[in-house]
Amino acid sequence: MTDSYRVLVAEDESVFAMTVARHLQSRGHEAKLCPTAKATFKALAEADWDVLLLDLKLPDGDGIEILERVRKEYGELQTIIVTGFANVDSAIRSLRLGAFDYLTKPPNFDELLARVEKAGGSSRLERENRRLRFQVQRGLASEILTRSPALEKVAAAKTPVLIEGESGTGKELLAQHLHRLSPRSSRGFVDLNCAAVPAALLESELFGHERGAFTGATNEKPGLVEVADGGTLFLDEVGEMAAEIQSKFLRVLDSGTFYRVGATRKRRADFRLVAATNRDLKAEVDAGRFRKDLFYRIHGVRVVIPPLRERPEDIPLLVEHFARALPVPRTFTAAALEALAAHDWPGNVRELHFAVERAGLLAERETVDVSDLPTEVLGHPNRPVPASPARHTAPAADADDGFDEARVRAALENARWRRAEAAESLGVSPRTLYRWMKRLGL
Repeated sequence: MTDSYRVLVAEDESVFAMTVARHLQSRGHEAKLCPTAKATFKALAEADWDVLLLDLKLPDGDGIEILERVRKEYGELQTIIVTGFANVDSAIRSLRLGAFDYLTKPPNFDELLARVEKAGGSSRLERENRRLRFQVQRGLASEILTRSPALEKVAAAKTPVLIEGESGTGKELLAQHLHRLSPRSSRGFVDLNCAAVPAALLESELFGHERGAFTGATNEKPGLVEVADGGTLFLDEVGEMAAEIQSKFLRVLDSGTFYRVGATRKRRADFRLVAATNRDLKAEVDAGRFRKDLFYRIHGVRVVIPPLRERPEDIPLLVEHFARALPVPRTFTAAALEALAAHDWPGNVRELHFAVERAGLLAERETVDVSDLPTEVLGHPNRPVPASPARHTAPAADADDGFDEARVRAALENARWRRAEAAESLGVSPRTLYRWMKRLGL
C-alpha cells in the first residue's frame, strides 16, 4: 500500500485545483487548496506538509520567488512546479533553486501522482535525517560515551554516512562508535585518510594491485576496499579524493565490484561506508571539484559535528572523560572548567584532549586548578583567571532578556537546528540559546 502524504496545492485555477485534489484523495493523500501565496505560507506555518504543488503564476506572488522562500524556510519540503506558462528558462531556474520536479498543464494525473509520492518519500526521509542529525549533534559528547537511540538507528542501517565538521571535532571517533554499534562490529574497521595518500597511490591503496602492475609492485596487494569486506570502510577527508578515483569509487558503491590495479578479474566487496570531511562538499560540487553523483551517493545520512566553541556545555563531560584516562586520574576544579569553557578551541576536541593530558601530567596535586592549565588555553599570561571554584556564572551577554518561546522555536527551525546560526539570528550567544532550549525541553 502506498504511504499517505500531506499535499499543499498552491493553485488559483479552482477547477484544476479541485481536480488535482480529487486525484490525490483517491490515492489516500490529504490535499489542501491555497489559491494565493498568502494562504500558502499561512498553511505552511500552521502544519507540516510533505509536498507543495506550486503554480508559477499566483495572484499575489511570483512562483519563483515563492519557491526561493519555501526552500529557505522549509528546506525539507519538496516542491513540484505545475504551470501552464512553461518555458525552458523557468524550468531550469526552478530546478536550480531546488524544485523537486517540473510539470506542465494539463499533466498526466497518473504521472503527477507518481511524482507526488516520490517527492513525499524524499521529504519525509530528509525530515527524519534532520531529526537524527539534531539528536546526534545534541548528544554527541555525552551519548558517544554510552549509547544513543539516534546513533543506534543510524548504525544499524547500511546507508552511507557523511560526517561533516572542522578538524579535531571527533569525526573518526564518531565513525568508530557507529561501527561498534553496527551489526558489522565483529568485522574490521578500515580507515584511510584520502589527504594523506598521494593521488598516484590512492587507487592502489583503495583497490589493491597485482604483481607487476607498476614499477615497484613486486607482490600482489589487496586494497582497503577488499580488506573492509563485511565491515566498515572509513574514508577521512573524502573531499580530497582525486577526480579520476572518484568515478572508480562510485562504481564500487553502485555495483559492489572493483578491479585491482593491473587485474582483469572482477572482485566483490560488501562494506558500509562512513565518510568524513572538513570541507563544504556541496560547494565543492558546485565548483566542479567533486562529482555530484558521488556526493549524493555518500550523502545517505548527513551528520554535522558542531565545533567545540559552539557547545561549551560539553566541555566538563569531555574533560572528565579524558581525565579518567590519565596514568593518574585527576579531577578538575570548577574554576579550571570555567577557564576551559572560556577558550574558543580552534583545534576542537583534539586540542582539549591534549590540554587535559598536559595539565593532568604536570599537576602536583590530585586536583587540577587554573594554574595548572597551559598558558595558550588561558590566553595572555597576565590575563585574569578565575581564582575560586565558584558557581559557574554566565557573562552579562548571556542574560535571559528577550526570551520568547515562539521566537526561539522559529529561529531553530529557520536555521534547520544549527544552534550557532539560530543564536546569531536571535542576537544571543550559543550558551544562552542552549539554556533556553533546556528550558523548553528541546
